[in-house]
Amino acid sequence: MSATLTNSVAWDVGSVTDQSFKAQDLTVTGAALGDFVLISSSLDVADLILDAQVTAANTVTMVWANLTTAGVDPLTPTLYVWVTSRAGLN
Repeated sequence: MSATLTNSVAWDVGSVTDQSFKAQDLTVTGAALGDFVLISSSLDVADLILDAQVTAANTVTMVWANLTTAGVDPLTPTLYVWVTSRAGLN
């Protein structure tokens, strides 16, 4: 059985300019490189792409990407991160 880890954070990302991204790290104790990550937002993502991945031990990097031709400000949503171990899938 895989371990499941969670954390959440309110992130005031500010304005994400067109064709750019903003990233922030979140501590998720026990997360390891190669683990699976799901992320969700408490608010509409407003034409942005929201992604996350484990980038180091105990660290999930969350990314807002804006592929539109205008800046977007997603206000301050709470982001929910769910990490599950890849153990047993090799």
